[in-house]
Amino acid sequence: MKANGCKSVCGFTLKEKMYAQLSFNGGVLIATYGLYLHSPVLAIAYFLYAYVGILLLIRYTVCPRCPHLHVAGDCLQLHPSIVKKIISKNRNGHLNIYEKVLFVIVLYGILILPVYWISSNSVVLILFLLLYGGLLLSLHLYFCRKCRNVVCIQNRFVAFS
Repeated sequence: MKANGCKSVCGFTLKEKMYAQLSFNGGVLIATYGLYLHSPVLAIAYFLYAYVGILLLIRYTVCPRCPHLHVAGDCLQLHPSIVKKIISKNRNGHLNIYEKVLFVIVLYGILILPVYWISSNSVVLILFLLLYGGLLLSLHLYFCRKCRNVVCIQNRFVAFS
């Protein structure tokens, strides 16, 4: 995350944004392809699950409360002006139980759901795990440790500051 001219909340570098977007979108598209080989209906359902789920996360969970977006004017997911149009304006404070459950179901469901069907194609499975699994791992080991969004259930700032 950028340190240039920021006090306590920083933005993201272009490299960080590209990595996050390529690994998320690449992982979802690889899994969608692998599912398509088994069933086009499964592929469409998964694709919608992933992108509608992420849209719900952006709208209702951590993004409306994100200091990176509101203080630093930056976002890892989309252009900040787009996120500011998407997010719910009436969200503040800690996540409630429904928001926490939604967060976990979407973020980890994207990883878990396609594995059964794509495991028969080792190339697709490995690419998917490298991309989306790598994104989740980098969230835990890199992005979340530096994040200043204290309401996010994955935040490591409090524990490591």
